[in-house]
Amino acid sequence: MNLHTHIILALAFGLIFFHNDITLAVLVGIGAAIPDLDREYVLTKRKIFAKYQLHRALFHNIFFALAVVYLNFYLGLGIFLHMALDLLTSPTDRGVELFFPLGRLVKNYELDYDGNIRKSRGIMWYLEDPMRIINKTADPGLKEVVKMPWIRIYGPFKNSRLVDWMIFYSSFVFIQLYELNHLAEWWKIFLYTVFVKFTFYCIGIVLFYFTGELWRRRLQFQNLNSKLKYVILGVMALGLSFILFQGINLYSPMKPIINFNTLVLIIVSMLVGLFLAYIHVRLRFKKVTL
Repeated sequence: MNLHTHIILALAFGLIFFHNDITLAVLVGIGAAIPDLDREYVLTKRKIFAKYQLHRALFHNIFFALAVVYLNFYLGLGIFLHMALDLLTSPTDRGVELFFPLGRLVKNYELDYDGNIRKSRGIMWYLEDPMRIINKTADPGLKEVVKMPWIRIYGPFKNSRLVDWMIFYSSFVFIQLYELNHLAEWWKIFLYTVFVKFTFYCIGIVLFYFTGELWRRRLQFQNLNSKLKYVILGVMALGLSFILFQGINLYSPMKPIINFNTLVLIIVSMLVGLFLAYIHVRLRFKKVTL
């Protein structure tokens, strides 16, 4: 889904969850802008993203989201809402690699969509990623160089189409109706919160994403001199530094839900369970398929 759709939907949810506390709602909206920092912009060469498919993976997984929830619950909630929307998107937009980087441990697949059986050893997915669909319809940086069995979760909707814009406009209309009794005052507080309270964060987001999208959609296909490339890189780096600067100031760790001993027991139990499951499946089927 488009970035503005992520932000405004998260803002609407923030108002519902936190009972008109605009500051907290804006924090949720800001959090919804964080995951797309892993886009294939000029900060990293496009070939690296095409090879490793970092977009919709690096900052779109539950481990990253849970880490941010610990650092700031409201930013983390925005990340989870962002991921929930991207889970609805098609293979063209690459869905979400929800369990990155654990899925990268899988190196092959057992059965493709044509029903062809592959005889390989090691841990495998049952189905391959639909590479033919992706390479025919996706943006250049999202096309796969080789077959990659990393499983992603897809949905039926495509970015920038009807559902994307429907969610955007619906969220905007909802906010106006939800705050109708004091709409002028709400907008006053909202603009103050965005442009005064979270100045660096919002400026950083605008600089980073505007310049990044300008590069991704147009400038990278033109013969630019190296100086202009460095200007683009500098603007994006400045935006990212603003985001990190204010992000550090938003640090407010949650109290642990479980204590350390319980966490150790969970990890040990999962490791033992994985070992027993591997032995069980290997003895029964002679190979392991997830």
